[in-house]
Amino acid sequence: MKKRTGIVLGMILVAGAAVTPVAASAAEEKPKAANFQLPFKCGDTWRLDTWGHNPALDMVKEPDQHGTEGAQLVAPEAGTVNKSFWHDNAGNVVQIDHGGGHFTTYLHMQSRSVNAGDTVAQGQGIGAVGKTGPTSNGHPHLHFEHGVDANGDGEASWGTSDSERVNASFNGVEYAGSSQTWRNVKSNNSC
Repeated sequence: MKKRTGIVLGMILVAGAAVTPVAASAAEEKPKAANFQLPFKCGDTWRLDTWGHNPALDMVKEPDQHGTEGAQLVAPEAGTVNKSFWHDNAGNVVQIDHGGGHFTTYLHMQSRSVNAGDTVAQGQGIGAVGKTGPTSNGHPHLHFEHGVDANGDGEASWGTSDSERVNASFNGVEYAGSSQTWRNVKSNNSC
């Protein structure tokens, strides 16, 4: 089955008069996520929360958060590590470039096992969940952001309401909405 890209036609109005149709190219549309999976081992279940910073997600282990701190993080899709560093507010941070303008960013990590420039396969370990940085509030969780490079600078801005983050999708399901909670979301990463 071939992927279809459409062209949207519109009319330009000049002084109330219709002129010629204008095409919006497929390149102007946000690229679609490929085969992103939860960034955790196959079969693990997690709670996902937007906690008022939609579309970013905070993730903790289900059912009782036991095992959140130190849980292994894995790449949700293949890519190249764009950033791996310590941030004064967010603690240990990793960002992966998945191609097609898609980036994923991980905050408050206990540890990082990848460096900028490393190539990662889907399901490959990238570090562990933690509570580093003051914005974690001392609470172990993964702060996850899916971003799309809208301005073409080769990365996706993160961490603020005006960043390039978009709704996250895992296993074909989109997770979005202000102050939403999804319980017992099972990872199908590299199953």
